[in-house]
Amino acid sequence: MPTRSLYLVRHAAYDEDPVDPVHGGTLNDVGMAQAAALGERLAKVEFTALFHSTSLRAVETADILAFSLPSLHREGTDVLRECVPARPDDAELTDSQRAFFAQLPPGVIETGAVQAGEAVARFTEVGDLDRTDLLVTHGNLINFFVAEAMGAPAAGWLRPVDYHCGVTVIRYHSEVPPRVLCVNDTGHLAEDLRGVEYPPDLRW
Repeated sequence: MPTRSLYLVRHAAYDEDPVDPVHGGTLNDVGMAQAAALGERLAKVEFTALFHSTSLRAVETADILAFSLPSLHREGTDVLRECVPARPDDAELTDSQRAFFAQLPPGVIETGAVQAGEAVARFTEVGDLDRTDLLVTHGNLINFFVAEAMGAPAAGWLRPVDYHCGVTVIRYHSEVPPRVLCVNDTGHLAEDLRGVEYPPDLRW
């Protein structure tokens, strides 16, 4: 039974670009150290290909990973950019989440839902041969993949915490439902590199 395994990686820590806060921003020293540690861990995995978001912070993360995976086919794609995959009903949201959705520009939710659907359709398709792909992307989209794999409702993508350079692994089969092997694993990161974008009570 053919399988397709996805290693979904959130880009490394970065300094935000005030001109383009959504897709800009370059990796900082912490992010470069995170990506280097991640590369060492992933070097032993036999990947079929590396796909990455075209947002600068994801491109730079993929650049560093490429040092540990030098012969791997690599491709950038807009479908892996950050997006808002779905908007749950107000009753499922906290006050801060309602405020977040309220300030989004028109069309962001609609286009995000289309993009997220396209990403899942493209990267979860199982062919005639086994393959293992590395996807360098963004937290919202990774959480959406997890929610979809687990059959969670629309609010599901808002639940997980997503650390920079955390690894999520999902295996898709041609005949049975997907299996989530791990979510947001940061065992390759030193304690001072783990979850630095979150307050202490959301780190582990």
